[in-house]
Amino acid sequence: MNRAIIIDNEVSSRQVLKGILANEGFEVVETTDGQKGITAVRNHEDVGVIFLADRLAGLSGLDTLIAIRKFQPKVPVLMLIEDENRQAAQRALSRGAAWFLNKPVKVEDVLVVTRHLMEKRNLQETIDQQISRLQLLEKQTSELTNIEDDDLPPEEVLKESDFLSRSIELISEVLDAKKVSLMLMSRDGKELVMAKSNWILPSKIPNIRQPIDQGVAGQVVREGVALLVADAARDTKDLTNEFTRQYESSSFVVTPLLCGRRVIGVISANDKRNKKPFTQGDLAILNTFANQMSMAVANVFMMKRMEREKLKLQFINGIVETLVSSVDPNQIYKSLLEKVMIGLRATSGILAFSDPGGQKILIEHVAPEDHVGKPDSPVLVGNGVFSSVLKEGHAVIRNTTGEDSGVDMAADFPTGITPRNIAVTPLLSGDKVLGLLAVYNKQENLPFDDWDKEILEAVSPPASMAIKQAWLYQNLIKSIDEVVETNKQLEDANSEVRQKVKELNWLKSKVAT
Repeated sequence: MNRAIIIDNEVSSRQVLKGILANEGFEVVETTDGQKGITAVRNHEDVGVIFLADRLAGLSGLDTLIAIRKFQPKVPVLMLIEDENRQAAQRALSRGAAWFLNKPVKVEDVLVVTRHLMEKRNLQETIDQQISRLQLLEKQTSELTNIEDDDLPPEEVLKESDFLSRSIELISEVLDAKKVSLMLMSRDGKELVMAKSNWILPSKIPNIRQPIDQGVAGQVVREGVALLVADAARDTKDLTNEFTRQYESSSFVVTPLLCGRRVIGVISANDKRNKKPFTQGDLAILNTFANQMSMAVANVFMMKRMEREKLKLQFINGIVETLVSSVDPNQIYKSLLEKVMIGLRATSGILAFSDPGGQKILIEHVAPEDHVGKPDSPVLVGNGVFSSVLKEGHAVIRNTTGEDSGVDMAADFPTGITPRNIAVTPLLSGDKVLGLLAVYNKQENLPFDDWDKEILEAVSPPASMAIKQAWLYQNLIKSIDEVVETNKQLEDANSEVRQKVKELNWLKSKVAT
């Protein structure tokens, strides 16, 4: 898409444009009339921008524009207008031109408009890529609809899975074991929590926990290796636990349940019905069951991750569509902050821009506006979260603000926001930090988590592009307004001069008489 086509019969005009565009990295194609221009556009599918003169020999510029728009509706066309003809510019815009430039063109005007169009194109490409990924994810998800528990979130899949419950019963039957249990790793990885059992009362299951640095199950987790104990009474290790007295036999088998290379739990079988000890064959059978269960768990987790990614992409796609639908900076800032707050279930937020040194920020937008204070002047970022985000260029979450030395309460929490938790992402343009977006205090006193961080990091690139687009548009409008104001002042000055000339001529006539 780095090709520009110039359709203009004036050699000097083409040369100026070619020099500007070549410096911007464009491959330039020149044509001298409308028909040749149409042919050039048809012969190149990777055209990023077209410069079209209003006055051409033969086919007019307006007719050429109409023809181009029929078979290339998405390629932006910039009309080159002579004599600042406003009517010609309005006609071109009404026929589908992206914008217009007065001839002879000025370098700064070409750069501002071209860069603005390229930023807008990049945003649209982001939307197209998100849609393609969503379509791929939908296809992949549909292929996994036969996997168990596709309606449960990942953290509940194992505890609530009918498949795992059936597996426990089948293990009991095949191994002829009275007591089979499944324990899962806790979220913090410090404990094993009872999840399934064919002999413990369901009401007691959630309360059974064991530190991973204790017992046989803890050893299996730490080492990731299955264990056969033929007779615990003769084993030199202490293999007792709170359930030892409830077992009829001192023989048992324990094997790890894996998800990828990570141990996520253990399966244990106790008390053979025939009173005999467990054997290596029993252990091999239990390992086989564990491998099958691990594959089922991995499939479910994979599907859940895909669904999670799909939800994230849908959310980001919604934000990008909102951003690209407007060029008004205030509307962009407001929409961006509101959508991120909704997605992360935050109660308040701010959007701020940074000074070049990353020492100060200017808070541009706050939400809700009737509760959060918006300073009129830049504020110091302090030594907390804001400072870290601006210096490191990475998203940061803090859920224990009152106890966290990495939080600067005065700098990180504007007036009106209760200090509880905070999630912040930088707004990046390449390696440059434009500013930051911060949201505060998740609803229902919940903490921000890795999912929220993923959302923030995914929001940052399109948000930064939209903000840059808004700045370019703002500068463009300002330049146009300055030109209009200058023309008005010149017209006023000319009117005043004409009035003075009339007065002078009148005085001369009086003197002559």
